[in-house]
Amino acid sequence: MKKVILLLAAPILLMSATCKKTIDKPTVFIKDCTGSYLRYEGKDYHICNTEMTATLSNGDTVSAIFNKIKECNGAARNGIICMMYHANEGWIQVVSIKHK
Repeated sequence: MKKVILLLAAPILLMSATCKKTIDKPTVFIKDCTGSYLRYEGKDYHICNTEMTATLSNGDTVSAIFNKIKECNGAARNGIICMMYHANEGWIQVVSIKHK
């Protein structure tokens, strides 16, 4: 019986591991001279596709779906306009975002 349950559960676990991360808790949009970020659970994630956040203001609470990416080849990579350092958890690609 345990083997049957494990065989049935394995595909579900694999599918959930490959799904996009949906953030449904309060996420805050942060924008400063170093770029745009989503702050989730106290950690900032650098937004690569900033066109998705063009209508947002610094401090807005949002609901977002995003994927963590290894490298940003978009305009945000070259958009740094100051020499300030902003600690972050790496680049993300925003799939969808809306005000809460």
